[in-house]
Amino acid sequence: MGPDCVILDLEDGVAQSQKGVARQNLQRILAQTRPPAPAVLVRINPGSSQLREDIEAAAHPGVLGIVLPKCDSRKEVVKVARALGEVERRKGMPDRALKLFLLIESAGGLMELPSITGGSARVAGLIFGAEDWCLDMGIARTGCGEELAIARWNIAICAHARGLIAIDTVYTDFQDEEGLRRDAETAKRMGFSGKLAIHPKQIEVIHSIFAPGEKELAEAELLVAAFDRALAQGKGAIAVNGKMVDRPIAERARLLLLRSNRSK
Repeated sequence: MGPDCVILDLEDGVAQSQKGVARQNLQRILAQTRPPAPAVLVRINPGSSQLREDIEAAAHPGVLGIVLPKCDSRKEVVKVARALGEVERRKGMPDRALKLFLLIESAGGLMELPSITGGSARVAGLIFGAEDWCLDMGIARTGCGEELAIARWNIAICAHARGLIAIDTVYTDFQDEEGLRRDAETAKRMGFSGKLAIHPKQIEVIHSIFAPGEKELAEAELLVAAFDRALAQGKGAIAVNGKMVDRPIAERARLLLLRSNRSK
């Protein structure tokens, strides 16, 4: 099973002297990409003289959206959204074809979440960048990840409040499968809908945590069907397999089925 999405990087993964080469490589790759393929995001250089060139190179029908790193300013979101609109119009692309995914990597970004997420209707998701966040906070990242809790909760809460996707940070030790599993399970419990992978060998584990299994889907179908029958009988809460089920629980199950294309 492959990734749902790949992020092509023009920012930190590219030496300053190679930025132009990276943009050329990006355009070459996009020209060769054919469906079916994972969704493509492009991480650009924020707040720099290269931002416009990055957007120009990334504006392609095969690109889902732009990842805006080190995002801590509504003004920057508005600026990038405006630049995307200009490029779309010039290239004859549909309005808002390119989505914005905001990478939260600083204390400032965390404090400004309500403001920056309201900066553009293009904003489709929030991504947590724990490594830079820890650097900004002057703290060390640990295997248990408890130091990330406040950032994770705030990002997940804001994403759900705005109707956005919440994507968790990478787990950097790609040899530690159990650590990755624990970290991904923690993120899922907090409300994240996916997680970044730093190595291909992490993809299967991440899918196993975030993608619902057949048993979970079957239970959701049973629960929704039973609750709908109860509603038709004028009941607002029922017991299913020894557990009390009311509207919020039934709606969570219904949403799970919708996301998995299993709703009727």
